[in-house]
Amino acid sequence: MPSFIGFVPTPDYCIGAFFDLAPVTSYDVVYDLGCGDGRILFAALERGAGRVVGIDLNADLIATAQETARNRKLEERASFINADFMEVNLSEATLVLCYVNTAASEALKPKFERELKPGTRVVVEVFSISGWKPVKTLERGGKTFYLYIMPPQNGRR
Repeated sequence: MPSFIGFVPTPDYCIGAFFDLAPVTSYDVVYDLGCGDGRILFAALERGAGRVVGIDLNADLIATAQETARNRKLEERASFINADFMEVNLSEATLVLCYVNTAASEALKPKFERELKPGTRVVVEVFSISGWKPVKTLERGGKTFYLYIMPPQNGRR
């Protein structure tokens, strides 16, 4: 599947919004779909996440994230996969983070419904998931962040 969106990093001042909506604990396995250089996942680890998994199509960005994990001695808690996130099983995630466009959100809906366990949280930056009602939203830096909990509530969006 082609890339849905190029690398558009979440500004540092917005990263906290993900974790304000979905605080992490040592029991959390956090997936970032389109993780780029891993900045959000490293923030998750700093906030106490147990383990993180980043997925991105860009091999150079994955290499950067892997090098950062090595330099910070986080290889046991941080893994990065150079792949199409549509091809990666997400079932072990307790929290999924993503900043993808509307087309990607639509493609991800059935994947989330099929693979994510009840109670898994999904936080989406900017582009809401059509047909799902967010449990909570948050504005940060001119962007809206949406929290969904599996199974999602139906609603208009």
